[in-house]
Amino acid sequence: MVLEGGAGQWYAAALLRSAASQHFFSFAILRKEEWVRVFRVQGVAEEEGGAQVDEGATESGAQKSQNAPDSGSASQNSENLWARYQLDSAGAMLVVALRYAPDVEPESDEERAVRGLPPLPIAKEGRPAAAVGRFARANWYRETIARLADCVKSISDEARARGLPVFPPREWHRFSNSRFPEKALAVAAGLGTIGRNGLLIAQRTGNAEASDSGRAETSSWPLWSSAVVLGLMLLPFDIGKEAGTLHDGPIMPLALCGTCQRCIDACPTGALALAELPRYKRARCIQNYTSSAGPLPEDIEAAWGNQLYGCDICLEACPYFKPNSEACTALGRIGGAFDAAFIAAMSEAELRAVFKGSALDQKWIAPEALRRNVALVARKHKLNQTV
Repeated sequence: MVLEGGAGQWYAAALLRSAASQHFFSFAILRKEEWVRVFRVQGVAEEEGGAQVDEGATESGAQKSQNAPDSGSASQNSENLWARYQLDSAGAMLVVALRYAPDVEPESDEERAVRGLPPLPIAKEGRPAAAVGRFARANWYRETIARLADCVKSISDEARARGLPVFPPREWHRFSNSRFPEKALAVAAGLGTIGRNGLLIAQRTGNAEASDSGRAETSSWPLWSSAVVLGLMLLPFDIGKEAGTLHDGPIMPLALCGTCQRCIDACPTGALALAELPRYKRARCIQNYTSSAGPLPEDIEAAWGNQLYGCDICLEACPYFKPNSEACTALGRIGGAFDAAFIAAMSEAELRAVFKGSALDQKWIAPEALRRNVALVARKHKLNQTV
């Protein structure tokens, strides 16, 4: 259905106002015809991703997940996803970017015990430390979904009081790190541009200038940041064109990069290249291997640093990588450094228990891959100790 006239205009304004109150860095609404066009052209993400969803849906990388090309297989996957979520009956889409923290304090043993979880095997001084990418040191994906749920509650309560149509929470499907083409949708919604590393550099939306602490930060909040995770919320209605312009439209790729090639120079495996459009070789990317089991190519293994999961090298080289030091979440706080030798000896069940509720609690992250990663870190640590 399409909410015409005053109801559509009110819902559009309320959604954007609520997204600002939830401290999203960037946010905009795509009408159904707009996001469908992107979805049909881009296809869906491959196996990585597709695990972070709200309670009302059946299923949903940091924006590090790469979208599949518009091939026959991708087209079939798109149709499957279309049917799975009954997208024919969906309406407009709210697209958001949440700026994450540069690091988080991991949960204490006491906090985890209350939830029936084992202690985290945090690396101590002198022990081989395996690192988790900054975007996964807390569950910023689930945090994004939780904030979108709060948006639904706040505007539904107000709509009810105004006598406007109210829709059940289960009809507002929310996704993050999903199989939808999140980056392409974010660009189409005017949330930012794509950098040379193929990732979104988000632009701060309007007056979204309050930190998680609630203080105005017009000077410390950057205008652009690539330290974001993306989220989508399908609305149970479309919004008529009389609601006005809901986004600024796409920004050309590499609009901010100029002659900069810091990410290219920083990548130890040559996954990126200098070109007129972003060029990314998935088969050369360390992050691509951190979650997949099997032997590593020799050159990838030689370039391996201390990664347990994720790789921030190209992100941290970018001048627009500006995390939010005040961002906070209570969800999946595991921190960034684990005892490699300890994890290498853990069973699959033990690994699942340790990372339960975190950004690493995904079926597509193979425990065998994590054990292989930390074994490599421990071996390199031992070699460095004997040199």
